[in-house]
Amino acid sequence: MRRAVAIAFLICLIPHSARADGRINFRFDFNKTNVKGAYNGIGFDWQGLEFEFDKEFRPSRLLLSGFALGVRRELFYAFTGFGGVKDVDRWDEGTYLTLRLYRSFEISSNRSWGIGPSFSILYGVPGTTLDRTLANRYGDGFDYTHVFPLRNTDLPGLITDQADLVVNAALFYPEVAVAVRKRLANGGINLEWIGGVRIIRFGIVDSNARGDAFSEKTKLIPTIGMRVGFKIF
Repeated sequence: MRRAVAIAFLICLIPHSARADGRINFRFDFNKTNVKGAYNGIGFDWQGLEFEFDKEFRPSRLLLSGFALGVRRELFYAFTGFGGVKDVDRWDEGTYLTLRLYRSFEISSNRSWGIGPSFSILYGVPGTTLDRTLANRYGDGFDYTHVFPLRNTDLPGLITDQADLVVNAALFYPEVAVAVRKRLANGGINLEWIGGVRIIRFGIVDSNARGDAFSEKTKLIPTIGMRVGFKIF
């Protein structure tokens, strides 16, 4: 989290005399992966909603066209009771702060089309969005596979006190993406089609009558989505 704050602070020190576009962005995306244990391959399929404040420099810097700060919430249709109950709506799961750095390249003479890469970092609490346990259908009823994201950073004390969470409950991970952008209404509205990968490390527990076996696996999780931006200054 300290790294994210430091990067955002340094970016904001760029003189305000430089020409820039300010936007409010809304993003919706789909994400899907499968994490294999000894007994089960556990699938994760979820959607995300993001709200951002976006500042794009005019003209672009050598390596940077702009940055965005935002909040992300995730919608997950969970499985409970070892898969016995489907479609449990968990709007309370998956809350993150986001920082996105991007570079844009114009691909049309009138600047109506553009393309470019971005790098994002996410910091927050995944809840049970990425945490599932499934029983082994071929075992004796006590064999199961448990998959969960490896929490790799801490939460501020103010949040843990209010939300009844442990300090080391936070997840910090990157996303790399490429977006194709279409400008409408003289740049007043931006439409972006996004494709990328999230990089998350999972822990896997395979349990049976002989004991538990633990392993780790890093997953490159495909994500596709769309972002709509409205110019505010």
